[in-house]
Amino acid sequence: MKRNGVFFKGDKLIHTKTAELPLGSVLPEGWLHEQLVLQSEGLTGHLDEFWDSVGPNSGWLGGTGENWERGPYYLDGLVPLAYLLNDEDLIMKALPWIEWTLESQTPDGDFGPRSNADWWPRMVMLKVLIQYHELTGDSRVIDFMLRYYGFVRKNIESKPLYSWGQARGGELIYCIQWLYDRTGSEWLLELSEIIHRQTLDWTGVFNDFPFTRPTGFYYNWHHMARSYNWDEINRLMQYHLTHIVNVTMGIKEPGLFYLQSGDETHRKAVLNGIRNLTRYHGQVNGMFSGDEHLSGTSPSQGHELCSVVEYLFSLQTLMDIYDENTLIPDLIEKVAFNALPATITKDFWGHQYLQQTNQVLVTKAKRNWFNNNDESNLFGLEPNYGCCTANMHQGWPKFLKTLWRATDDGGLAATVYAPCTVRAKVADNVDIIIEEITDYPFEEHIIFRIKSLGKKAVFPLRLRIPGWCEKAVVKINGNTESVSIGGTYHTITREWQQDDEIILELPMKIRLSFWHNNSVGIERGPLVYALKIKEQWKKLRENGPYGDWEVYPDSPWNYALELDAENPENSFMVIRNSLARQPFDCENSPIVLKAAGRRLPQWQIVDDSAGDVPLSPVVSNEPSEMIELIPYGAAKLRISQFPYIRTK
Repeated sequence: MKRNGVFFKGDKLIHTKTAELPLGSVLPEGWLHEQLVLQSEGLTGHLDEFWDSVGPNSGWLGGTGENWERGPYYLDGLVPLAYLLNDEDLIMKALPWIEWTLESQTPDGDFGPRSNADWWPRMVMLKVLIQYHELTGDSRVIDFMLRYYGFVRKNIESKPLYSWGQARGGELIYCIQWLYDRTGSEWLLELSEIIHRQTLDWTGVFNDFPFTRPTGFYYNWHHMARSYNWDEINRLMQYHLTHIVNVTMGIKEPGLFYLQSGDETHRKAVLNGIRNLTRYHGQVNGMFSGDEHLSGTSPSQGHELCSVVEYLFSLQTLMDIYDENTLIPDLIEKVAFNALPATITKDFWGHQYLQQTNQVLVTKAKRNWFNNNDESNLFGLEPNYGCCTANMHQGWPKFLKTLWRATDDGGLAATVYAPCTVRAKVADNVDIIIEEITDYPFEEHIIFRIKSLGKKAVFPLRLRIPGWCEKAVVKINGNTESVSIGGTYHTITREWQQDDEIILELPMKIRLSFWHNNSVGIERGPLVYALKIKEQWKKLRENGPYGDWEVYPDSPWNYALELDAENPENSFMVIRNSLARQPFDCENSPIVLKAAGRRLPQWQIVDDSAGDVPLSPVVSNEPSEMIELIPYGAAKLRISQFPYIRTK
């Protein structure tokens, strides 16, 4: 069903009350625009110039080089970045990949490198083509996809999904449903059902969660790697079910299939999955551990950059299915504003494979990872393995699609907050442009200004009130309309006029959340705060134009916070600074929290990571000191899950 230029679910799919705006409808402004520009100036804009995996000899350009997932992964971020910035140089980098892919299609509908017939990388390239079509309207994409899905339907039962493709079939379901919305071809849903049956049973896994301990509790990786081949390992340990990137991709599969099954078991599986992953493997930044497999709740365990960007994309695809509450967009903000910038250098020229929520050393060293190597938490070009080098680029560009949705009553919904401009059609196909002016998540005020309106129009505007916000204030043209509670949507329906202005005030109180060993997380709005540790960066080696870096602490890290647990705000002083071009920078933080802390001499480095967090509450005879906390995403060394001392 199409309304005001936007495709809503309907007919043979469960109808949703909100729907994605086409990519390009929302353009970045302010600090978010600068994140994309930094990407273009950093690895995203230059990776193909020196990294062979996405260089001119790529199998996805007809060459003899890497022919699996890295080319499609890179394009999955490069294409939206290029067009969202309207950067002609980046567009010219992206187009040869698109043209080669479209021209590679054979008469039977297959496409891609002939030297690799795996279903999996083609799923990623289909997601690239979806974005390219939304940005350009190139009609070749629809015909191309119809022919390819015909090829899949003809061959998928004799050559079923396997390995990574079997774990990640939800990516293909997403692509098939996208095309169904645009063509209404019912045979596509029959194909989607086949893909669901061949995909790992994520519904069963998330509803009856079997992995309540770290993967290392069940399996000795080093013994298995020495004793068994790949097929035997996969069979013995259900390798793909605990692999963190598979899990972050798999979380969307039950929800997407619910759209055609209507079975609440599938819908509930997503919420149960998020709940179970948080309970048994969760960490304060919105993610869960996986190094490379689910590794429990300790904040010294790592989680992979690929999992961060894939979790964000999965949550994006689930927003419309769970539009009745703010759980999904609240989680998107937490992951995007904390976990994403934390694991990428401020100039976007380096990244980690694994980040730790308590990260006090970034070095080449053996750590308590399940099966990642000694370089996994370096900042560099290709630490541990190159998948994240190729896949990291989709994070911020795809984030733009979470900011606004169309509503089925002809209105718009502001669902995730960041500075931007949205261009859309509302009731009766009226064109509208709304500026969203804010420094959120670093400030509490968001201004929505109707910049252009083809004619006066009556339509609803929905504003998300985050679950963490106790009381939000909404003002229209200077007049306070109402106060709304958190975890809901505030809807304004009126005859709108050009230059109308809405101000949304979201008071950010300091909150405490409790994690592994009763450690405490400090949260304010969507931001998590971490101990500011003085960083000493040392280049380990040259690697491309950037290099690989270690980071050492030049100030103490083993503090317990002194907390008034009944009134946490009494324990902190909030300092506001001006917003720098790169707000996720430990030296230029726009928000600093000052608090009292005491050293815990017994809390030391173990296996080159912060030792297990002492069980709180703790006692310390050390003198009280004033310490600083900064946004998690700015702190490349950090403690973010603290032991604490009760002051009352």
